[in-house]
Amino acid sequence: MFANTDLRLGTYMPVGDIIVLSLCLVMSILIRQTHIGKEKTGFHIIMHILSFAFVAAVANILFQTHMQKEELNIPYIYIIRIIHHVLFMLIMIFYIRYIQGCLWIPTKGNKKVRILIVVSVVLTVILDVLASYFKIGFYIDKDHDYNAGLDIFEVMYLIFMINIVYLLIKFRKRLLMKIFTGIVSVLVISNLLLVIQAFNKQISYTSICCFLPIVSIIFFFHSNPFSIDTGAVSGEFFAEEIKENLAKGNEMVIMCCHMPGFSSKITKSAELRTEFYEFFRNNVKKAILYSFPNDSFVMTIVKQKNTETDKLVSKMLDDFRKSHEIFNIDYKIIIMESSDIITNVSDYHNIIDYTDMKMPFNSIERVTPDDIKDYYDKHYILSELEDIAAKKDPFDRRVLVYCQPVYNLNTGQYDTAEALMRLKLDKTGMVFPDQFIPLAEQFNLIHNLSMIILNKTCFALRGLLNEGYIVKRISVNFSAIDLRYDSFCDEVKGIIERNGIEYGKIAVEITESRSDADFNLMKQRVIQLQDLGIKFYLDDFGTGYSNFERIMEIPFDIIKFDRSLLIESLKNASSQYMVKTFANMFHDLKYSILFEGVENEHDENRCKLMMAQYLQGYKYSKPIPIEELRKFLLHA
Repeated sequence: MFANTDLRLGTYMPVGDIIVLSLCLVMSILIRQTHIGKEKTGFHIIMHILSFAFVAAVANILFQTHMQKEELNIPYIYIIRIIHHVLFMLIMIFYIRYIQGCLWIPTKGNKKVRILIVVSVVLTVILDVLASYFKIGFYIDKDHDYNAGLDIFEVMYLIFMINIVYLLIKFRKRLLMKIFTGIVSVLVISNLLLVIQAFNKQISYTSICCFLPIVSIIFFFHSNPFSIDTGAVSGEFFAEEIKENLAKGNEMVIMCCHMPGFSSKITKSAELRTEFYEFFRNNVKKAILYSFPNDSFVMTIVKQKNTETDKLVSKMLDDFRKSHEIFNIDYKIIIMESSDIITNVSDYHNIIDYTDMKMPFNSIERVTPDDIKDYYDKHYILSELEDIAAKKDPFDRRVLVYCQPVYNLNTGQYDTAEALMRLKLDKTGMVFPDQFIPLAEQFNLIHNLSMIILNKTCFALRGLLNEGYIVKRISVNFSAIDLRYDSFCDEVKGIIERNGIEYGKIAVEITESRSDADFNLMKQRVIQLQDLGIKFYLDDFGTGYSNFERIMEIPFDIIKFDRSLLIESLKNASSQYMVKTFANMFHDLKYSILFEGVENEHDENRCKLMMAQYLQGYKYSKPIPIEELRKFLLHA
């Protein structure tokens, strides 16, 4: 592979080695400029390989050019030749180590690997020296003529190549087929070029042929190109850069800008692109800009490299506002600093996403320690919700049933109540619905919670009835998500039956949905369960969306007037007349009326004038554990 029949006849040209030198420099620069994290698997191996290849190419140029001189410095030639071959041998060894990592092949301790590498290199060098000494390998005679003979390094190259191909074929299922095909194809092409070169008695392209496999793994595993339009690099390495800087003790400022539709707009508008480039040149100098899906851009600024960070951020925001006045693209800007409170590097981006969800468009937020704590609380709550859903324990101790007694104006008794959900978690203590219900709905975890509450309510109700308390019914809240489950009716029916109570002792509270599909499902579920005797409440009437035509289509039993309607009725005579008209209309249509949010006697009297049959609110009781409901109930 490395030998030639006549090195002095001009069969070697340095063009191949010069190309390798150029590629090593270019790739090192590109890898640095595209900010590939140093923690990326195999990064250090790639950088070692590039260094070895660069020095090997220099050594080969020196060796080959010196061999073509009239006067030969024989010791120099032997030394340079061995250096060149040892470096290429190291390249092959590190290439195999890299492939092993990609194929998840565990390697023994680093110390043993290093010893094995040193021993194999030293042994090969000794064998090559002995081959030269006994004149069966490469050697130069007294007349300065040389003989190629047996080249030990060629044998080692062949062994390495067989090893690489064996590993790739044996563990091919551990690589994506496209990557496997790409790497193998490059190996085949490289070795084919070596054969063609040997056939034509050339040695000019040996270095580049051996370097091509390195190019393939850099392309497949370490490419992170800049966006042509924005100059941003892939967000894949964002967390690694954070980790790298934190390990060095560097403080950072992180800025995120979320602009929906920006990527498509900048490709179509030359003016926007020009404006962005100007902004980029003026502000992004010692910072890195990352791009994420959904048109989010994150910039990292290392404080040690930018001594006046606050001024830099202020200038950036001022320049952004000026540009925004021209193009008027919706945005959300989030600014945060590295913090010891953040325990996981990946949480930096998660906190940005969490803050983004809470923000209105065209606003700027600075992440505070309280925001970070709130994120971790929500993250913890979500992990507990996921665990509750996974365990499917109908008596999960973390899910508590509270209830609020409902006063029956017709009987003057507390004979109904509304079941309410609470969580009690080890780290946070009591968690209220406004903290966990939105999370449970967002991540589709609400249904299991609803069924746990229904089961615990039925179990507690069974106990109250067994003790002789008078309970007309207890209502349980369900969401539109619950109704989408085909098993909803069977689950509700099964839980009630298992607890041995009558269907009429349970009521289902649901809120009206805007979705046609949800409305149709709601109608089906109501009719199906009402046939069993289960009562249905329309919850939160008077908040947001109310469609009387749809309400009339569903045979609700009770309409719950939200406190907002009670407050509205206090404003003036017209408002009172409007709310009273609603109540009269439902009463005439044989619906029962329940007013929520009754806080004092004045509220109670006003509700009585508006056809109320049931009253619920702090005047009677705050939400209490369902076990304390006994204090409000009468015995039979």
